[in-house]
Amino acid sequence: MTHPLPDLALQADEAALDRYAASLAAQGHVRIEPAFSAEAAEALHRHLASELEWWRVVNQGDKTWDLGPESIAALDGEQGAAFMRSVHDAARDGFQFLFDSVRVSENARERADRGLLLDRLLDMLNSPATLAKLRRLVGDDRVTLVDGQATRYLPGHFLTGHDDGVEGKNRIAAYVINLTPSWRTEWGGLLQFHDARGDVTGALAPAFNAMHVFTVPQLHSVSYVAPFAGAPRYSITGWLRAA
Repeated sequence: MTHPLPDLALQADEAALDRYAASLAAQGHVRIEPAFSAEAAEALHRHLASELEWWRVVNQGDKTWDLGPESIAALDGEQGAAFMRSVHDAARDGFQFLFDSVRVSENARERADRGLLLDRLLDMLNSPATLAKLRRLVGDDRVTLVDGQATRYLPGHFLTGHDDGVEGKNRIAAYVINLTPSWRTEWGGLLQFHDARGDVTGALAPAFNAMHVFTVPQLHSVSYVAPFAGAPRYSITGWLRAA
């Protein structure tokens, strides 16, 4: 059951937005912290941790597969080991991802019909007031749509290097709202930025109630979550897009 939710508005005022915008323009990425009120962040974490049905997403080349709870449960023993071997083989030299997701419709009516807290957050991100803030943040008046999904990275999950540049999607910037209350760097799951040589030029830990925004295209990855990670890595992610 969804709990009552405090105000979901982004916490950045005009002065803070200007500081964040300058940092984004200079570095290509910025951390907005805190992104929401403490009450809202706690409610969103509770929602992701206990109120959603997660599906596992994995790609095979250009195709993406969504595995429901029954399919996930079936991935044990030799079948599960074979599945992971195929994922690791693909990750060795190409683009590969493995994590859990709850998708959100881009259609406001469909979000209203489902009515999850997650849907309400996307409604807020697509409100005129928030879109105005986001356009100011990224310095681009073309931003008219924010899409999104909830993500959960468990031990063994990862996302290899890519730049988010997909033809026809009109992505201007990406965002990651981090909703894991406690995280150690050693657990992995870092948002990493790469240069053309493969060096990591920056890495952001998933700090609780922080929203990372970065320009597209930009080479980045999410590092492998270690087997000893002490908690799932929860976030809500998506893109700021032009029409």
